[in-house]
Amino acid sequence: MPYLNPRPHDLELDVWLKQSENHAPVPDDAECACLQEINLGAVDVIPEALFFRRHAGRDELWSAGLTHDAPGKPRAAQLASAYKQGRVAWAGSQGTRATGAEILFRALTAARQGHVWPEAFLEGPLITESAHRRILGELEAEHERNIRDAEAQAEAEIIVLARRLGLRPEPAGQSPSAWYADCPGKAHRLMISSSANQFGCGYCRVKGETAELEALANQRKEARS
Repeated sequence: MPYLNPRPHDLELDVWLKQSENHAPVPDDAECACLQEINLGAVDVIPEALFFRRHAGRDELWSAGLTHDAPGKPRAAQLASAYKQGRVAWAGSQGTRATGAEILFRALTAARQGHVWPEAFLEGPLITESAHRRILGELEAEHERNIRDAEAQAEAEIIVLARRLGLRPEPAGQSPSAWYADCPGKAHRLMISSSANQFGCGYCRVKGETAELEALANQRKEARS
């Protein structure tokens, strides 16, 4: 019997399509899971089509960022003018196709939290409006719980240090110990784990504990002076 897990153990994600093998046209045998509007923050709100594919024991979710006039057009016309399309989530098959699509949609939306968020449901059919609303509600509640749990760790050594360095740490909501903070001297943010007393910045490819964070901040401060 297939396992049913809201976050499969074999789940893989390529949320921003950084892997060249996933940056590809939506396969012809992928069916529409749902059409939604996504909020890109200060950039825009755009329609997004999500497609579900079940193949050789594996479920896949494909995304296509559409132009504003794409909804209502035939699928081929929508994809022909898409900004970007590709495979964003995949795992072993679970349950019905609708269940598999919901599981991957939940994982994708959770991974995007803080960067991209669904603004409105437009149409199904695999992911219904009620399922879309339920999944977003569950993720929002989880986000709030994680923020409360992180705030209880506000006096962790690395959080105290980040405040002293003026890095404006704040709970990220992604886990009970995940925080965002300004990357010293840069215009982007880094991640901090209050439970592990560690930080990491994917942009700068640096990571470490409190000593490394303080040294990084001092080094960049000296470079600017």
